[in-house]
Amino acid sequence: MNKTRLAEQLLNAVQNELTTMLGAVDQARDNAVHEQSKPENQYDTLALEAAYLAHGQSVRAAELQRQITVLKHFESVDFKCDSAVAVGAVVHLREHSNQLSQWLWVVPVAGGVELQFEEINVTTITSDAPLGRKVLGCYEGDEILLRLGSNEKCFEVVSVI
Repeated sequence: MNKTRLAEQLLNAVQNELTTMLGAVDQARDNAVHEQSKPENQYDTLALEAAYLAHGQSVRAAELQRQITVLKHFESVDFKCDSAVAVGAVVHLREHSNQLSQWLWVVPVAGGVELQFEEINVTTITSDAPLGRKVLGCYEGDEILLRLGSNEKCFEVVSVI
């Protein structure tokens, strides 16, 4: 699996999200200071709400910029079949209950992004996610039991790349 191509896709996805977010920040900021947003009475909070929205979106944009910086400096190595899962590994998991497979790429930032490599869907995951914490340190053939509330799922680590 070509991790360089995956890294390019991930960086492009985060950069596209940043571009969209910066447009939303500008629009929310413009709405907050627009003449029609001035309060007509003490209960009119349109400008205040727009300012809160602009602030929240600015924080998200700053986080996306930080993620881009991290991803530009991220070097993912290839793992051997006897390697433990660590950040940078692509992990093939199979769920025991229904034999469904999923491919995860453990990355330092930008979890939850869907990537494509040939015919394989690869989802990015960070160690902040419950499954991300569970998979770190595992080897091929290990089983992972994930409890989310009252639900339990059991996965087998098929391969580590």
